Amino acid sequence: MAVESDLPGAAPGAPVTPVTPSLAHLAISHPTKRERVGLELVAIYSFVKAGALVAAGLAALGMLNGRVSVAANNWLEGLALRYESRMAGRLAEHILPYLDQAHGRHLIEIAIGAFLFGAIYVVEGVGLWYCRRWAEFLTIAVSASFLPFELIAIFRKPSLALLVTFVLNVIVVAFLAWQLKVADEARG
Repeated sequence: MAVESDLPGAAPGAPVTPVTPSLAHLAISHPTKRERVGLELVAIYSFVKAGALVAAGLAALGMLNGRVSVAANNWLEGLALRYESRMAGRLAEHILPYLDQAHGRHLIEIAIGAFLFGAIYVVEGVGLWYCRRWAEFLTIAVSASFLPFELIAIFRKPSLALLVTFVLNVIVVAFLAWQLKVADEARG
C-alpha cells in the first residue's frame, strides 16, 4: 500500500514503505526437550519448597492457639518417646526447644517469613515451568544466596537432610547457569 510521505525532505507524493523492525535480536531460543524437562524438575522442586514453607507458616499460626501448641508439644514428645526411630527422635529434639520458647509475635514473624519465601518459590516455579529467562536468573540468585548458609549449617551440625538440600541447590544453580550460557551462545 503506497501512502504519500509527510516526512520532511521526502519528495511530495513519494510512496512510503512501512518499516517492520527486525526482532531477530529479541528471539529467544526455545529449550530442547531435555532442557525443558530439567526446567520443569527445578520448577517442581521450587513448588515443593513453597509447599513446605506454606505448611510451616500455617503451623506457626496454628501455634498461636494454646490448645494447638500443647497438642503439638505432646505429640512430638510422644513421638520421641514412643518410637525408637532416630528420625522422629531427632525431629522432636530439634523442634521442642523452639516450641517451648515461641511467643505470639515470634510465631507471626516466622509465619510471615515463611509465606514470603513460599511466594518467591511459587514465582520461581511458575516462571521456570513456562521456561522464562527471568525465572532462571531469579532462581540462581535465590538458590546461590542460600548456599553459604547451608554450608555453614552442614559444618555446624552435619545431617543427611542438610547435605541433600545443599547438593540439590548446587545442582539447580549449575544447571540453570549452564542453561543460560547455552541460550546466550545460541543467540550469538
